[in-house]
Amino acid sequence: MENQYVCRFDIDFRLGDIEIKLNGDGQEVRFKFMIAFFSFPSLLFFLLQLWNGKMNETEISSFGFAVRYYFTVEDEDLLIEHSTYHDDEYITRNYKFNFENFVKAIDKGFSEYLQEQRSKGIPIGVEEFSHPLSKEVIKEYEEFSTIINEKKGKYFN
Repeated sequence: MENQYVCRFDIDFRLGDIEIKLNGDGQEVRFKFMIAFFSFPSLLFFLLQLWNGKMNETEISSFGFAVRYYFTVEDEDLLIEHSTYHDDEYITRNYKFNFENFVKAIDKGFSEYLQEQRSKGIPIGVEEFSHPLSKEVIKEYEEFSTIINEKKGKYFN
């Protein structure tokens, strides 16, 4: 039986921060970024670069927090090294996820988050560029979603 992957999003509209929690294969990785309108589309961009085989590793900063994420694709796995600086020392955690399950969980989690926000009356696709759910953020997400759901990319050519 395939392990279920679950992803949850939390966006602080006042501060503009985003937290993403993804569970799968008995692990939980948390991404916490400042500047959600910039950092979330950047995460999607790097995941698509890995998905399409344009790179097999990349580094992503947390855009304001003392955290770095190193992503490496090996075969069908996504390896994540999460490094944070706390109390004058680096703390590193390592994760191994099935890459396809990981990106599909990101897609489903954000889709569910958008549905939840709509049901609360939160506007989606707003004109304000720096809004965490701006038209530009939604456009980047939709492109990501379309590509991974059409099974285009390095693994499906």
